Amino acid sequence: MRRSMDHWVSMQQLWHGYSYATASSMYSGMDEPEKALDFLTFFTDLKVVADCQMTVNTMYREGKNLALESPLSAAQSMLDMVVQSHEGVVKVFPSVSEHWADASIASLRAQGAFLVDADRSGGATRWVRVHSEAGAPLTLDHSIRGGIEVRDAHGRPLHRRETGPGRITLALPRGGTAVVTPQGSRRPRTDPRDVPSNGGWTRWGLPG
Repeated sequence: MRRSMDHWVSMQQLWHGYSYATASSMYSGMDEPEKALDFLTFFTDLKVVADCQMTVNTMYREGKNLALESPLSAAQSMLDMVVQSHEGVVKVFPSVSEHWADASIASLRAQGAFLVDADRSGGATRWVRVHSEAGAPLTLDHSIRGGIEVRDAHGRPLHRRETGPGRITLALPRGGTAVVTPQGSRRPRTDPRDVPSNGGWTRWGLPG
């Protein structure tokens, strides 16, 4: 896989804008968050590639033709950094760059009919909440360092099994919720929050 990826990346003179978003998602799946961010921001920084460019209203042009698929692909690349779900495992913040010390996500849908909320601050995951809409068993890579506590929406402890480093399995009934926090921490507020920018940033949208 890595040999094929290296070969493709070596031919960037043949890429278009959407190629950078695709590369970002692929590197997220390969556990290389810094490369994932580098390729995504190359595209979102409005650079011109093969006469292709994202526009300030988050559209995309190839020559004089306007399109939408490449910005949607870039949005998916961002989602792949913060939540992944495949092979029966829900992963939270699986490919977040060290440059993104803070992150907040709300109601992101994962395979198994799970809704995921989570918060990352100072480079560490503060809490993860997973709500089950179907009652499927949950295997969760929670990304919290050290010991954890797992409680339901009312603060009652939930039984879980440790099935690997940073990974737990538990049964959630339909409509059930699990909140995972570092051991000994206070019960957190689980509202989404605005995350400050890392330095300078570009306001999206047409002026006026």
